[in-house]
Parts: sequence; structure tokens; C-alpha cells
Amino acid sequence: MNTNVKLLGMTVMLSMTFAACSNDELVERNHHDAPISFTTRVTTRATVTNLGNLKAFRVYADAVGYDNMFINGDVAKKKDGTDNQYILKSKEGEDLFWPSDVQTINFWAYGPAGNDNPNDDINITPEITALSQQFGDYAPKADLREGGKEHKDLVVAYTNISRTDPNLGGMNVPLKFNHALSQIAVRVKCGVNRKLYIKGAWLMNVHGSGQLSFDKTTDSEGNPQYKNFMRWDYEHKSKANYGVYFSGTTPPAVYQQNIDLIAVQSKENIENNQSSSSLMLVPQKAAALDFKTNNNGAYILLLCRIEAVHEGAEHTEGEEISSIAEGPGTTHTHQLFPYSESKDATEYGYTCVAITPNWEPGVIYSYNLEFCGQHSGGGIYPPEGVRDIIGLEDIPNELKIVNRPSEKNPGDLVLDNPIGFKVEVAEWTPADKDQDTPMN
Repeated sequence: MNTNVKLLGMTVMLSMTFAACSNDELVERNHHDAPISFTTRVTTRATVTNLGNLKAFRVYADAVGYDNMFINGDVAKKKDGTDNQYILKSKEGEDLFWPSDVQTINFWAYGPAGNDNPNDDINITPEITALSQQFGDYAPKADLREGGKEHKDLVVAYTNISRTDPNLGGMNVPLKFNHALSQIAVRVKCGVNRKLYIKGAWLMNVHGSGQLSFDKTTDSEGNPQYKNFMRWDYEHKSKANYGVYFSGTTPPAVYQQNIDLIAVQSKENIENNQSSSSLMLVPQKAAALDFKTNNNGAYILLLCRIEAVHEGAEHTEGEEISSIAEGPGTTHTHQLFPYSESKDATEYGYTCVAITPNWEPGVIYSYNLEFCGQHSGGGIYPPEGVRDIIGLEDIPNELKIVNRPSEKNPGDLVLDNPIGFKVEVAEWTPADKDQDTPMN
């Protein structure tokens, strides 16, 4: 039980994008041919937006010779009876064609957007012109009960293509969507002979909103400065908290196997249109909680209870050990955290571990926490005022939250150091004189 909860090697998985290949195309034709339509193929299975739930998206286009945007937020909707074809209509309901006198067009798109039910849309207000492309401010809903249940997976696309481009192929314009947000998950496991109960898990003090812009700036070596040209600005945005609370009197116990607290959206959830606590948050860099220099830094907060599990039946102080009946598989427990002189299974306490977000768009970050492992303990006491944070102040009354002991401070270990021994070995002491013992 050393310094704190062990934050195991953070699992980072690339979230696959809408692949741009021969079947992933924005089809644009001149007015002697078919109207504009879209065909896409999705290979992603790790995040929320896929062909099964992408019903519509908005398109912007800049063409040489047009004073205004050639296409300005018009909607491409999925064609009935197809898996991957989308039809683009103007706001007046007319077909749109590639102008015969235009050689090159820039296309931008984002989704989900333009759905018949506005609740299915991503909530942003883009301002896109030929000179500047801003997708607007985006703030994932801050919910401390149901995690990312209402979070949506924002996807964006850009391409610049000419009629003479060899990849055009019959006026089929490749269009590649990229995931603009970061997906965050939290998992936990516990060490041998320990039992962990968790009622809530939250990401605290992370940037809650940001402005997404298209930016083709390059570095000194000519490489794009921003991944897929997506620049997120959030420095002056307010901080926010996200997470889940588990209802029920007794949550499932955590042992040596990893348990999902804030889960990655699974392929099955996506295909079955099921909700998930997976968090879709603004990509960002943020400083970690540091009680000396940054009391407003990022950390993972947990409301939990830690027990030690021992073999044999429980006995009272002073009782003869030999009188305790022990059967196969008999165990008993002792409460390690929260610190309390009572024995009450409804007692819980707050602990935390600092994190340093460095999240990129389209990447899944899974924080794997280990309690009471070979090199880990139970975390540290969180900053003052946690119980008064909006969303945490109304934790059900039947749950007894034990305050931090008066002799402990924020940042102190919630578990004391493990039992150890300081050993001395006495020197051999000779007798005053040798004992003569005759052999009779």
C-alpha cells in the first residue's frame, strides 16, 4: 500500500475513422448527370457514430467563381433501403450538381446533423466560409449520474479535389470522416485478499467545452500541426465534471478482475442502439491535481469502500483462537476504508488519483486503476468541498459517507502504510561460569 491507487499503463486504442476508399465517396456530377449523392462505408467498431446511426450530415463547399459558399450547410440524408448511400438536397429541396465550369472544390462536412428529430443532432453552430472554418463551441453534457448517456460522437470531414484528380473515378469524390472527440473509459480491479465496493466514479476538473476549427497549419518540417486538421481551443473555457453513480444498496464487489466503471462503447451496444456510460469529451491537455501548485487540476474521484478478507471465522477480542470453528472456504472481513470505529457495510468514503489528460481526437483512453495491489494502495484524500459539488451533494441518504479523519489532510494517503517490523536481535550472553557436569 504505497503512495496511492496505482494507475496502470493507460490503454490507448485508436478509434477507427470512416475509411475513405473506393466505396466511401461523395458523388458530385455536373447537371447533365445524376445529382449529388453520398456513399460511405464504415469500418469503425469502437465509437458511437457508424452507418447504422448516421442518418444525416451537413455539407459545405467552396468553389472557385462563387462569391458565397457553393454548398452552405445543406443536408445529406441516408437513402431509404440502403446502408451507405446519402442524398444531398438544397434547403429548397432541389438536387445539387457539380458546376460544369468549376475545376476544383473544397468540401467540409460534419455529423450527425440535419436529422428529422433535432435531438439526434450534434449541438454546434458552424461558421464556415472559404477563409475560415469554425465548427463552433461544443460542450458535452456534464452528468454525474449517467456518464455519457447523452453524449454524441462528432465526426468531421474535409477534402479538396479537382476534376482531373486520378482518384476521382467517374466523379466519385472520396470523403473521409474523422472522429473529433476523445473517448474516455475508467476500469478498476483490486488486489489479492481485498474486496472493493464502488458507488461512483468521476473525472474531475477537465475542460468541459471547446471550439473546433479546421486548421492546415504545418510545423517547421512541413507536417500538419493538428491531427486531421482539427484544432481545439479550450484554454479559457470552464472546467467540468463527468461520471457515473451506481444505484442500489450494495454494488457488485470488485476483486482481481477488471471491472468497467465508465465503459468503452462496445460494438454490440452500437449495433443494438443501446446507451453507454462512455464519455465523449473535448480533446485537451490539462494539468494534474497537485495540492502544492494546482488544487484545480484533473483527477479521478471514487466513492468506495475497501475491505480486507481473511480466512477463518470472525472472532472477538479476547476469545480463544482455538475455540473458533473453521470450515472449508470460511472467511471474514475487516473494513480498511473509510476509517471508522463502527462496523457498518453502508459506510463509504471519497478517494482520488491525479491524472494528466493529453487527449487527441479519435482516440480511446482507458484509465486502469488498481487498488491494494503489490505496489498500490487506496488513493489519496480529495480536495476540500467534494461533497458540496453540484451533482454530488444529493447522494442518497441511506449511504453513509464518512468524512476525512481530522488528523488527515487533502492529499494524504487514505490507507496507512502496511504493517512492518523494526527488528533487533539480542547478542548471546555467556553465563557467569561454566557448569561442570560429571559423567557418572
